[in-house]
Amino acid sequence: MNKGWIKLHRQFLDWEWYDEPNCTRVFLHCLLKANHKDKKYRGTLVKRGTFITSLDVLAYELQLSKQSLRTVLRKLQSTGEINRLSNTHGTIISVCNYDTYQGDDEETNTPGNTRLTHEQHTTNTQLTTTKNEKNVKNENNAPSVYPTQVEVENYFTKNGKINEHDIALEAENFVNYYEATNWMHAGNKITNWKYRAGTWANKYIEFKNKENKKMQRPF
Repeated sequence: MNKGWIKLHRQFLDWEWYDEPNCTRVFLHCLLKANHKDKKYRGTLVKRGTFITSLDVLAYELQLSKQSLRTVLRKLQSTGEINRLSNTHGTIISVCNYDTYQGDDEETNTPGNTRLTHEQHTTNTQLTTTKNEKNVKNENNAPSVYPTQVEVENYFTKNGKINEHDIALEAENFVNYYEATNWMHAGNKITNWKYRAGTWANKYIEFKNKENKKMQRPF
């Protein structure tokens, strides 16, 4: 049984997602589940403020549908409350600015420093053992930034080709696929991930169209 407690400032009442019950539940759940100190899990360093889980486990723990949970996680990630990173063990969720909420320093926990906003850049709290973004240069010295899953989800949403209930899964598949290839395609480093994401979305449509034709086949 887990023991201990977390700190929660009254300014939490002013949080932008506070009036959405599922957002509040999920974020508080993440605060409660996050490690209060670094530890290893099957050879993976799980940093303070992070924990390893899966969509199925979270959905069961919170008694939410996976679609509802995906929507909430996407909202929390879009405003910099959490970060998600998938690996072979599951999904690593990190609570951004965890030390701001749960730090020992009294000054850190003054009302002015406990705002649940996106004013502090979320990359300061990403896992040190992984990188969601990498800066590389192509032959023309133009920078190429590799996306996080939420950035791909936002692109797919704006692109409008992938069904809403498939966006999170396809974004996760896209990131996992190209991370496995070290962001290479046809032997070259990817310099425009949105182009590749657009191609991915087109392939998705082709696949869905083939599925629909099979379902409409007369017997």
